[in-house]
Amino acid sequence: MKNPISKTIGTMLAILMLTVFTQISLSAQDIVNGEKGDELTLEDSSAQRRNARALEGVWNVQITRRNCQTGMAIGTGQAMLTYIRGGTMHEYGAGRPPSTRGSGHGVWSFNSNRQFTTAFQFFIFQSDGTLGGRMIVRQQIQVGRDKNRWTEITTTQVLDIDGNVIMNGCATGIATRFE
Repeated sequence: MKNPISKTIGTMLAILMLTVFTQISLSAQDIVNGEKGDELTLEDSSAQRRNARALEGVWNVQITRRNCQTGMAIGTGQAMLTYIRGGTMHEYGAGRPPSTRGSGHGVWSFNSNRQFTTAFQFFIFQSDGTLGGRMIVRQQIQVGRDKNRWTEITTTQVLDIDGNVIMNGCATGIATRFE
């Protein structure tokens, strides 16, 4: 006959091991503006995921480049942006010839009330094909109530191959969901 104490200890060890080795994974959208730790409730998490999904998907964007000091329009362009569940994104803009730029890769996060922050970068190439630097783009996005349109305010930095900022830019944009 087995000892009841050893049976109890065995059960407790099994529960302890399950507790220690169980991992809980959260997407980048489950935690807003840093870690909430113990404050994160299931209700918060569910609402954040639901709101974050307002941006997920593929968007066609009409961009207006602007003078940062005056706000005057200085040119237009188009881009396609793909926001992936979990907080990553891909971008491809048509403002430069394909031989002089790579595709953009970046991250996004839900702020609150259909507002999002994104950041992505892409490589810039010289006409001879050598690396010329990279561009970093940061956006503040407001998704419409219908979740099929959004507006953005954008800042850009062009960096040389050594990482020095050689130009700053500003833009606004409007987007429609591709379906």
